[in-house]
Amino acid sequence: MIRIDNIEYSYDDAAKKALDGVSLTIGEGEFVAIVGHNGSGKSTLAKMLNALLVPDSGSVSVFGMDTKDEEKTLDIRKKVGIVFQNPDNQIVTTVVEEDVGFGPENLGVPTEEILERVHAALEAVDMLAFRKSAPHMLSGGQKQRVAIAGVLAIRPDVLVFDEATAMLDPLGRRAIIDIAKKLNKTDGKTVVMITQYMEEATVADRVVVMNGGKIAFEGTPAEVFRRGDELRALRLDVPTMVELRDDLAKEGLINACDALSVEDMAEEICRSLSKN
Repeated sequence: MIRIDNIEYSYDDAAKKALDGVSLTIGEGEFVAIVGHNGSGKSTLAKMLNALLVPDSGSVSVFGMDTKDEEKTLDIRKKVGIVFQNPDNQIVTTVVEEDVGFGPENLGVPTEEILERVHAALEAVDMLAFRKSAPHMLSGGQKQRVAIAGVLAIRPDVLVFDEATAMLDPLGRRAIIDIAKKLNKTDGKTVVMITQYMEEATVADRVVVMNGGKIAFEGTPAEVFRRGDELRALRLDVPTMVELRDDLAKEGLINACDALSVEDMAEEICRSLSKN
């Protein structure tokens, strides 16, 4: 679906490469989390996925289309939609439903179909009741839902969340992650989550850890979060449950395990108590 082959990229004013020899494949229906500290290259990589940026060398192929082929740019952006950190940068009209319909309208979608897409997109993010509202009157989390709906209305196959929860409170972050999980598991969308919150990465199928413009390592969440010392060396935290799990295991209170969530931890503690 998306194939990234040994890409390099430098910003004009940068002394070092933002991306340095990155290769990655993202398969259909995957939920991939890309994590890293600020400046690791993860957001630059996100912009490569729908030709907002193109590599200086190497290649990015999206459904067989090379992102360097300008004739394919629109087709690529129909396939891959990006939700950015600040929803205010994506909201362009004064009424929610008009904003959600803005993308399809610019693609020349017929009016009747636009109305259907807007309804379906707002329903998917639980914002249908706010369709007549002014975006500036909404909360940050509600604005981000509208931004997601605007991308959904274009009907991409791949959704990229580029630190889309960074400006939200914990409840707002949880709501956006739940939407991403639903779009992936229920609707079959491929999801790429760029994040600095390790808890968000635990719900992915695969976690890619970036550092210094390179991929440091990758694997399932269980595999990646076994490498807590390596993550900390890269200035990354581990999820709270992972830290608790490892501390309890070191004290011999539970067996070593791969618990990542509160529910997993509760089961493991109950299991250990029953044995004792």
